[in-house]
Amino acid sequence: MAVGTARKVIRAARLIDGTGAAPRTNVAIVVSGTKIASIEPWREELRAGATVYEYPVETVLPGLVDAHCHLSLLGAGLRYEEEIPHSNEFMAVTAVYNAQVMLKSGVTTLRDNGCRDSIMFGVRDAMDRGLLVGPRMLIAGRPVTMTGGHFSWCNGTADGDDEIWREIRKLVQEGADHIKIMASGGGTEGTNPGLPSYTAAELRIAVTAAHHYGRLTTAHCRATQAVANAVEAGLDSIEHAEFNGPGDLIEHLAEGPNHKPAWDEEVAKRLADSGTYASLTLPGSGYAAFSLLRDKLDREGSAALTPAERTELERGELAQEGRAENVRRLLGLGMLPRIVVSSDAGPFDIEFGKLWQGLEVAVAGGMSTMQALQASTYTAAKSCGVLDKVGTLEVGKEADVLVVEANPLDNVRNLRDVVAVFKAGERVVGA
Repeated sequence: MAVGTARKVIRAARLIDGTGAAPRTNVAIVVSGTKIASIEPWREELRAGATVYEYPVETVLPGLVDAHCHLSLLGAGLRYEEEIPHSNEFMAVTAVYNAQVMLKSGVTTLRDNGCRDSIMFGVRDAMDRGLLVGPRMLIAGRPVTMTGGHFSWCNGTADGDDEIWREIRKLVQEGADHIKIMASGGGTEGTNPGLPSYTAAELRIAVTAAHHYGRLTTAHCRATQAVANAVEAGLDSIEHAEFNGPGDLIEHLAEGPNHKPAWDEEVAKRLADSGTYASLTLPGSGYAAFSLLRDKLDREGSAALTPAERTELERGELAQEGRAENVRRLLGLGMLPRIVVSSDAGPFDIEFGKLWQGLEVAVAGGMSTMQALQASTYTAAKSCGVLDKVGTLEVGKEADVLVVEANPLDNVRNLRDVVAVFKAGERVVGA
């Protein structure tokens, strides 16, 4: 993407800067090159020698930061086992398409937390060279996982200390921005979200290796014991932060779910007292169908729903309340400064470009709308190690700007109505 050198001014009716400060009205973001040169009250003199973008009624805020997605997956309701037959070439093209969807939704920075082989390194490098337009990307590459573990089809299997070190060395050499390790089972067939994968000692080896090469770490944690292990090992971040235990029957005998909720106050308190961030992937599988049914209910009334739709809506409401309750509990333990809201877009039916859905669940769980916005801007950028560049609208930072029609502080669903997106000072979405 060619970067213009001329001075630009973005005039905003309302500006939310992402720092938590109160919104400002009738202000100007002055852009020099790719960075914010100043943010000041609007005055007509700023027009001189500048390209001016005027948003007289809209709200301007930082570009969103989605700290957890999988661009090479379709987000179209497929199980992993239905995605695996796709070629690496197909997955790369899918990633390019999904990156553009994300950008159009206002996500200007994202963290891809797992792909097969080296697919996403090439996509990121093409973006960085300006061959493609998309968000700036932080890429994990292959997740480090145990034999037969979650995402083992990505070919990042490592068992024991030596293999973990070796795999992380390979990833760093190939260009990994951070290291993702699977600390529990997940949605991959044959794994269990209620059981840990690695021990705390093994996770500590991963942290040591990654930090040796200057890389941050994050761990997939859906099991309560995996959360405990990750905190003990000193992971920089954990993903999902679910609290599950194994089901009543071992997996190959169970006909129902192989895991069940297992909240542990002591483990959660250790998480809250640590320096570890929790990247909460709040929409979750099922939200797409739930959202459509809820919209139908609002539009047409309950009489328009079939009995099956009413049952599905009730199931969706229970699932979202469960996720909101997880937020509520973590907030109660003082976790707010390290809660990140991210999407996990890609697996199953979790759609790209709908980060607002997770913010909606966060608000239902007790966050203010400002806090929820910060969880996908300021806090997300901080957890990914890029707060010096993005996440807030401040002088010296990259001019990544999202413009929406209405104030998202009134309703986070207003993030859906994107008017324009600027990345590094260039308008890449909108007229």
